[in-house]
Amino acid sequence: MGGEPRRAAVIGHPVAHSRSPVMHTAAYRALGMDWTYEAVDVAPAELEGFVRGLVAAGYAGVNVTIPHKPAVLPMCDMVSGEARRAGSVNTIVIGADRRLAGHSTDGRGLLWALGDITPSSALVLGAGGAARAVVEALRGAGWSVSVSARRAQAAAELGVPVVGWPPSRLPELVVNATPIGQAGDLADSPVEASLLAAHMTVCDLAYRGDGSPTALCIAAAQRGARVVDGLDVLAGQGIYAFELLTGREAPAEVMRAAARAGTAPVR
Repeated sequence: MGGEPRRAAVIGHPVAHSRSPVMHTAAYRALGMDWTYEAVDVAPAELEGFVRGLVAAGYAGVNVTIPHKPAVLPMCDMVSGEARRAGSVNTIVIGADRRLAGHSTDGRGLLWALGDITPSSALVLGAGGAARAVVEALRGAGWSVSVSARRAQAAAELGVPVVGWPPSRLPELVVNATPIGQAGDLADSPVEASLLAAHMTVCDLAYRGDGSPTALCIAAAQRGARVVDGLDVLAGQGIYAFELLTGREAPAEVMRAAARAGTAPVR
């Protein structure tokens, strides 16, 4: 691999909380790969210039997080069908021809984290790039999906039934694809705790930089619901992104352990 790019990163705004560098670095070490991975805060006004400069900067590719996932799609030379359907890109791979290929692993990462679960009714909270990917993945897996978001028009564009914000009823699966709970007030939650119940599975894509559970995860666990937190979803999407960026099989459990970094799943 001499002379090939061995540099990768996650870009977002903000991005300092991201555990992707720890997770990918652990995978490199486990496989004896001489790669580096960093977190780069890129403001929206600087995004296009940064993406256009990836090749010159020596990147093999980057992962993309909030709020840039939809914005980078038209900046790619090629876009996978999965990313096109999701309307967002979370992984950009630079090919041998120096062209930028956009992919989305958000949906696959969610399904990996959910594991073996029988499809039923699901509500996705949010209407951004992650929400789009989640909607597509769940529909593809046989779920009946609706969406609820502060931006009603954006929610309507996802092509599934829209529920008013905030939701007053919750189905068997609830997926929070908003950043609510990621930072700020520890009590911030996208739904009322009283709506949660033991028969539900609650998945929160948001996660806090210190690994502490979000208010939604805490409330769901207290109500007896099955909880899938953002760190396991991060591991799932990271596993598929790692394989796209490196061409190597990902050490899944190494990456999951590194993403959790000593934090236990919420029960």
